[in-house]
Amino acid sequence: MARRFDLQQSSRSPSALPALTVEELAAALEGTVKVNEPMSNYTSFGIGGPADFFLRPKNEKDLRWIVTWARAAVKPIRVVGNGTNLLVSDKGIRGAVIQLGSGFQQIATEGNILVADGGAKLAALIQHAEQSGLSGLEALVGVPGTVGGSIVTNAGTDVGSIGDIVQEVQLMDETGHILTMHHDDLEYAYRHSSLMDSGLIVLRVHLALQPADRAQIRAKMERLRVKRATRQPLRARSAGSVFKNPPTIAAGKLLDRAGAKGMRCGDAQVSYKHANFIINRGEATANDVRTLVEQLQHLGWRLHGVRLEPEIEFVGEW
Repeated sequence: MARRFDLQQSSRSPSALPALTVEELAAALEGTVKVNEPMSNYTSFGIGGPADFFLRPKNEKDLRWIVTWARAAVKPIRVVGNGTNLLVSDKGIRGAVIQLGSGFQQIATEGNILVADGGAKLAALIQHAEQSGLSGLEALVGVPGTVGGSIVTNAGTDVGSIGDIVQEVQLMDETGHILTMHHDDLEYAYRHSSLMDSGLIVLRVHLALQPADRAQIRAKMERLRVKRATRQPLRARSAGSVFKNPPTIAAGKLLDRAGAKGMRCGDAQVSYKHANFIINRGEATANDVRTLVEQLQHLGWRLHGVRLEPEIEFVGEW
């Protein structure tokens, strides 16, 4: 069961927030507010129409202002990290998009526990663990994104997922209150957690790691880094694995056997290097990518009787 803690509210009454203009909200924040901001600037695909509001809170006070304002103004909220597993529609996103700013990127070590803010980069987290002589994050080497996004989606590879080492998570709800949830509350499974579609925002996480020799940690990280580089189109604009792996066969292997490599819709193309990656060759639209995804699903079902479930998230107004 999650524990709830009341934090000190803004000095301005929440009941007054609906009267705030965007300019007034921006003036109240230390972070930034942008209107009709193209989401193509914030996704690894380089694809996406405008968000009505794009807000980057600098700290928890900013974030509390934003979520309280959005709730009062009846504006849906979407939190994004590095946009590395998102396909944002060409029409964009209605409501408020939040990307945690500079005040949400701290990483610290408390014995064998790594404490990281939700906006911290996974790459920085893994490097910090290695430098501290702590093992347990090597499986995520090369996985892009932020801590918050990885915690929500249980990011991982074929050798492990971050949910395996999560001890507890602090989150902010839509009223600006903070919750603490423990590992068993999070219902981790393959690319799944109870946080998905919860509306909760990851503030920080405690990860339980194990002390190990730094040279051994680095050697394992390098092996996994080379493995990813040789098998995946890391330099191309993509959103990582398109589909979750079915129980009986890896999605990439299934699609490879189906002859999917090189399939194309507009400037969206199935990678020749890995059949479970779709790349943006230059001017791909979200509709191009989605059409190609549907063609691959049809191919998997027609040739192998397997229903492929997307791992990338379709976000926005379709």
